[in-house]
Amino acid sequence: MSYIPTAPDLMVELAETIRRHRASLRTSKYATHSGSDKEEVGRYTTVGGALVTVQAVLAYTSKAVWGSADPGDGYERRVDVGAVAHCHGYGCIDPKFRADHDKHFLLTDDADVTAETALPYTQQAREWAQKHAETCRAQAYTR
Repeated sequence: MSYIPTAPDLMVELAETIRRHRASLRTSKYATHSGSDKEEVGRYTTVGGALVTVQAVLAYTSKAVWGSADPGDGYERRVDVGAVAHCHGYGCIDPKFRADHDKHFLLTDDADVTAETALPYTQQAREWAQKHAETCRAQAYTR
């Protein structure tokens, strides 16, 4: 594998994840729309040596609605976007952060627009993780 000098563009990665999910629903009779995809977008080490991870989250749901956008079966396939950060330290008193967009997108919406909406929430989670890593004294788990 060749060296990649820069990190992949998060917006492109999330848009491709949405497109792969759409394709899996079209090509597999066993695929389900419920569930989530998480893309890791950051790792930080705390003062005590523990790990703080940041992930962008795409959550998929189906909702039965009258007059839905999908005339096939009466369900809207929705995508909710957000980000989470989690401290994996032993003894951390505030280990979780979550930021979510307050509205959903339809799976048929433009994947680039949906992915771009996740970026500010991912930035909030990164900022929380950085600040948390600078002050958290939780110890890393050891075996």
